[in-house]
Amino acid sequence: MITDQAFVLHTLTYQNSSQIVRLLCRQHGRIDAIAKGSRGSKSPFKGHLQPFIETAICCQGKRDLKTLTRAEQSAVIGSLNYLNQVAMLYCNELLLLLNMDEEMAIRVYPVYRDLLTALAKNQSVALLLRYFELQLCELSGYALTVDPDMADEAILVFQPDQGLVGSHGHQNCDADTFRRFSRYETITDEELRGLNRLFRSVVHHLVGGRRIRSRELLRR
Repeated sequence: MITDQAFVLHTLTYQNSSQIVRLLCRQHGRIDAIAKGSRGSKSPFKGHLQPFIETAICCQGKRDLKTLTRAEQSAVIGSLNYLNQVAMLYCNELLLLLNMDEEMAIRVYPVYRDLLTALAKNQSVALLLRYFELQLCELSGYALTVDPDMADEAILVFQPDQGLVGSHGHQNCDADTFRRFSRYETITDEELRGLNRLFRSVVHHLVGGRRIRSRELLRR
């Protein structure tokens, strides 16, 4: 029996009236569980498997696919801008695509929870996502750092076997911008656009080159 706090990352239709629920749990990491009969009109799960809301859950079973026996959400999400909603979907998709072991997923949980809180306040979406991606890199073992001897004006690119290196002919951010970004200092909108371009290649590597569907909505 597992009792924990969790976030619903995704649900899949299963058999006639059930769902497979993919969860990020505070103490148990990533768990997949069957919510039997959850699509029925009288199911106790009805209205309690919404994404982006911290959920009290219980599940049981020795297999990789558990059985969800309880899910209770005591909060609701207020009105959000469309972009903030899509950003939340993007974060969920990233967590599903990452190859996270239990330890990493447990460490991701508070980072993800804090991000949802910030996005629910309709704060700057792009900058919040870049910080989230930076933290995911660190937790995945790809801590992004800039060589202290690198010139401030050097343009950065990401190489999977080397990390951040200087290059020419790119429109990514420069070394000075990244250093200030990593120290959580103020950056301009133009500098943020350079960071966005840099992190596209970083995230592409993190998810093994797999397609991120929600990113297309963010671009629109």
